[in-house]
Amino acid sequence: MLFQTKNLKTKEKSKANQILIWTESAEPPSFEGIVFLWNRYQKSTKEIISVPYELEVNASFFRERYLDLIDKVSNIQIQNKDIESYFRIDGTFSLWWMNLSFEKNYGKSDSFSNSIKLSVFEYYLEGIECSLIQISESTTKDLVNYLSFCCKKISYRKPDSFNTRFKQLLSAIQIKSVLPHFVLGLIAIFRYVKFCGGIQFHSNRNNDIGRKLYIYDYFFHLLSKENEGEFKSAYWGTLPNLINESQLPVTYSHIYVPSKSYPTIKHAKKKVNEFNEGSDSKSKHRIVEQITISVLLQVFYYYIKFSFIYLIYVSFRFKSLLNTKELRPSLYVWNELKDSMIGSIAVQNLFTYFNIKNQVEGASKDSSLIYLLENQNWEKVLVYHWKKLISKKVYAVTHATVRFWDLRYSFRKDLSGFRKNECKPVKIVYNGPLSKKGLLDFGYKEEDLVPGEALRFLGLKTLHTKKNQSNHNKIFLVFTDYLFSVSQFQLELLESLHLPYRVIVKPHPACPIDKINFPNLNFEISMEHSETLLKNASIVFTSNVTSAALEAYYLGLPVISARDPKEVNLSPLFGVKDVHFVSSKEELKKSIQTIEKERIRSKRIPVLFTDTNLEKWKKILSGSCILFYFGNMI
Repeated sequence: MLFQTKNLKTKEKSKANQILIWTESAEPPSFEGIVFLWNRYQKSTKEIISVPYELEVNASFFRERYLDLIDKVSNIQIQNKDIESYFRIDGTFSLWWMNLSFEKNYGKSDSFSNSIKLSVFEYYLEGIECSLIQISESTTKDLVNYLSFCCKKISYRKPDSFNTRFKQLLSAIQIKSVLPHFVLGLIAIFRYVKFCGGIQFHSNRNNDIGRKLYIYDYFFHLLSKENEGEFKSAYWGTLPNLINESQLPVTYSHIYVPSKSYPTIKHAKKKVNEFNEGSDSKSKHRIVEQITISVLLQVFYYYIKFSFIYLIYVSFRFKSLLNTKELRPSLYVWNELKDSMIGSIAVQNLFTYFNIKNQVEGASKDSSLIYLLENQNWEKVLVYHWKKLISKKVYAVTHATVRFWDLRYSFRKDLSGFRKNECKPVKIVYNGPLSKKGLLDFGYKEEDLVPGEALRFLGLKTLHTKKNQSNHNKIFLVFTDYLFSVSQFQLELLESLHLPYRVIVKPHPACPIDKINFPNLNFEISMEHSETLLKNASIVFTSNVTSAALEAYYLGLPVISARDPKEVNLSPLFGVKDVHFVSSKEELKKSIQTIEKERIRSKRIPVLFTDTNLEKWKKILSGSCILFYFGNMI
């Protein structure tokens, strides 16, 4: 995963240049000035700069540039005090550390891709004396507002139609735009309590006495069938079996994620009860979201307190401090920053803080912690309190791989919450050479890392053998995304190509696909397990994010990934040779022809550890000071 930064264009000052921000996917019109293609991928020239293209060929340069910006915002001071000090909880942990912009979560932030694209725009803008910025009609309101900081004169390239103005008027009167953040936050308190199934009047945290191991994950990707009491999870593979055989007392804490199988937390809790009834006393399960009266009162108290502090000390100073040339791109995510301090995001983070804290306070002293690594806000709270109250035996697990543009995995010593390693795990379990390379590139050290089998992908080793013995099939296998807009872009690339293949689409569990939405595409929908479908596939066509691309690559299958120019490239195989990325029907057709003509290399770079005996995991568990339970197994 190496990216060579080309020689970026010399940024000599250009006088009176006009700029066109073209956000359409179609070809831009002729223009006397510099055109920035916002959502169109093509090779950049002197007059036309394709932002998606720059984020591919100069990926490392612009990623570091963006992360440096986040660091600088993190360290901003108001009246000679770090901004994080204004939002301390219990005098130590800061709500500021849970800021949505610092979390850098592409799944939560609507501004994620555009804020990164601005790092490209700002870089080239440094060499331009801009007198006029013209924008196309589809430019978002947030982007228009930001561009007004760059140039006082902005005009639409095309005249607004009545329909466009009407749509903009409707979007302007959305409830989130009308109500202040404080009111939205108060509403969020009641909505979150409802989401969690109401107030729980009895705490179960004292049931953890004597536990030696705690595992935190998401109540998602369950492999347990309906009315089945045995816990099976795609996140952990056969690791629970290994733990059960050792008779190790373990508590599984699940963060609830709504799904088709468990649409409400009530359904999830019922399933958790089945797990507890079907297991022995050594293994227990619980849902993290448990709202008690104490939690509710603390959330309400701190929300009012921080809202008052924001009003008195922060509101009149913070935004003006960001409006400097160095920090200006952060103004694009101003609403996220504000929402994380006094809005609905702040409320959600406060609930997360006190729920996690309550559970950690009831854990057995000197026990070990294993959790899924994504550097999300709940992880920061968990690690902070575990290291402070329980033990230093904290292991974070990369359950898929570390994508180049998945900035959640970035570790920066200058970032709030990481300066003294308060929220950093002691060890990170990487599941293969590709993940290790990604973690090192993101700032972790060699001594932070330990190898462990890729628990989600253990079945691939057997499937790999079967694949070598099977006949080649003319099946074009498609894995879509959890966002319909991304899946739509992907399937529309396939329309009207008339492929000489049997096209099978495997939708994401959280985003079903209806054939009626794609009348020009002849395809089948299958909900079979990915391993079953991959066994017979000829070519695999994946969405931007899905880890199915990694599975296909591991099996030696030709992989094509849809590269939506509206988003940054979040493929787990970004930067890996022998993988095709396409943004148009023409590119997709050319990639298929290339694959049919040229043979895929039989020997590829290793990406995953798939030893089904879990020898690496046995060493991890023994090394976490529970050798008494695993000593006979190693």
